[in-house]
Amino acid sequence: MPAPSGILASARQSLEERRDTIKLGIIAVFAVTSLAFTLFLVVTRDQAFALSLYPLIPHLYLIPLILLALWYPRRGLQITILLIAAILFLTTVLFLLGLVLDPFLSLLNAGMDIAIFVALALYAKDRTLVESFLRGFFEHSGLGETFEEAMEHPSVRARIKFEGAFEDVIQALHSPDEEVREEAARALGELGDPRAVEPLIGLLADENRYVRREAAKSLGKIGDERAIVPLINALKDEDRYGREGAAEGLGDMGERAFPHLVSAMEDADWHVRMGAAVALRLIGDRRALPVLVRAMQDENRFVRREVIKSLGRIGDRSVIDTLVAALKDPDRSVRLRAVSALSKCNDPRVVEPLIEALNDEDSGVRLRVIRALEEIDDPRAVKALNNSL
Repeated sequence: MPAPSGILASARQSLEERRDTIKLGIIAVFAVTSLAFTLFLVVTRDQAFALSLYPLIPHLYLIPLILLALWYPRRGLQITILLIAAILFLTTVLFLLGLVLDPFLSLLNAGMDIAIFVALALYAKDRTLVESFLRGFFEHSGLGETFEEAMEHPSVRARIKFEGAFEDVIQALHSPDEEVREEAARALGELGDPRAVEPLIGLLADENRYVRREAAKSLGKIGDERAIVPLINALKDEDRYGREGAAEGLGDMGERAFPHLVSAMEDADWHVRMGAAVALRLIGDRRALPVLVRAMQDENRFVRREVIKSLGRIGDRSVIDTLVAALKDPDRSVRLRAVSALSKCNDPRVVEPLIEALNDEDSGVRLRVIRALEEIDDPRAVKALNNSL
């Protein structure tokens, strides 16, 4: 007698096959209808009638393509290319037949359809195969709750309802499909199961940057201290997405990661120092202010840029002198962020330094200073602005 899990898997596969058949049937009906309508306009002898209806053709072909994008999101790029090629071909044929008077306007009209399709394809691409499995699992669990309701508090609901499928998600981490790995990594973060820590740490070396990002973020959600050192090492990721995910994961760790991040501000690799500054900003602990103030002497402008943002976010009036000094930083991006931080300090000491910054060599910095002074209710700021005008 087959095992219950084997029967369930077989039934699930059969159900998915039937759903795919229905979906493909619907797409085929719309595609055939669109083709038949196009042929009808081509062979009809009533030119006025054909001219009045030909603008509908791109919209008709868009319907099956949108359905393909929504139901098969991993084929979004190929479908987009197919859509553009089909519209160009049809416009050319209809122009040669005299049904299209202005091909430029026709392509412009079709371009709106392409834009709508691309937006839907991008939306659809963010939905996950694992979420699709969860949807069916939740809605057919008999517990009287929809998938959307469950996802509003996934850390509890997913752990209760998806426990039996944990091994399936772990298995998905080894899928050759990078999107499956990405979504499996995200799902493990929502489940919050400590058993996922080691597999997710291994995924920090995945060849795909989005997979590495989701693995790092999920490790932060789980919050196991075993992930702190691997996440700090992941701040050295060669790709920005990987580094951002590691910083966000460490930020989610909060107090557990705090001392490690303070130490990381002295790391020899500037990527680590920059990521640590971001993570400290996310944690928001003011005990980090002394180390962040010292880091404003960092030789790397990217580190200083993130540090000044962190000081502006979590700093108090004790860091005003540091922010004022940053108005003289050789990097314009640091000066820009220093202006923004000073404008939010609500302290009369910032007015004179900002007025002096009206003479900055960079026009972008000067514009930011003008906006900052406009927000400050101080006679000195008003006078300086009038003089600058």
